[in-house]
Amino acid sequence: MEDKVTLTLDWSDETVGTAVQQQSYRAQAAAILRSQIVSGRLEAGTLLSIGSVAERLKVSITPVREALHDLAKDGLVEMRRNRGFIVRRPTPDELDQINEVRALLEIPAIRTITQRGLIDDYAPHRELCVRTRGYAMARDWSSFVATDREFHLGLLRGLGNDELVTMVGTLRDRSRLLGLDQIGDSVTFDRSLQEHDDLLEAMAAGDADRAAEIMATHLRHVRGLWAGLDESDAGHEH
Repeated sequence: MEDKVTLTLDWSDETVGTAVQQQSYRAQAAAILRSQIVSGRLEAGTLLSIGSVAERLKVSITPVREALHDLAKDGLVEMRRNRGFIVRRPTPDELDQINEVRALLEIPAIRTITQRGLIDDYAPHRELCVRTRGYAMARDWSSFVATDREFHLGLLRGLGNDELVTMVGTLRDRSRLLGLDQIGDSVTFDRSLQEHDDLLEAMAAGDADRAAEIMATHLRHVRGLWAGLDESDAGHEH
């Protein structure tokens, strides 16, 4: 694909919020850009200038450049010397491999957390479920992606392994959810939201086998969503 130069970012105020706050410019810029990338609002293959991003976020170029270098290390963007950056488009093989690794990490982790009863209070996780569904209904996809990410990583934090959380977070960020406006009403998407509630119910009940089964099904559904597929097509990805 030929690089396309874009001087401004077409983000709504509702999506980006009130730009970057006073503290941790680099981290907040990275978080905003990550959510825009993973939700698909920043089109892969489009050349963007660092200056245009800094202007949109109302910060100087330096923290934006630093944030982009962080995202480049995670495989989300590619820097173009003296030109800006482009969002990487993961290949189907990459997405399959990411999903396979996530399954190897997350399914046994969820099973262990449930078996050992490592989470005492599921109320914060239930609140994240409510917020995630609310963002989906409002079609606020950037907030949806960020909250969905926090839901899953929050559960994994129960294991007390920071390396696991960081690794899964990076794997999630390297994936994409394509055409959420088109598939937001699909069978697969609705089931993936319900699986959040089902997973918490199984974990709170101490049913490790059921929790692991739901997590495996959820990852299969999410892989279909990465490709913009509905339930009838998602199974063809495996």
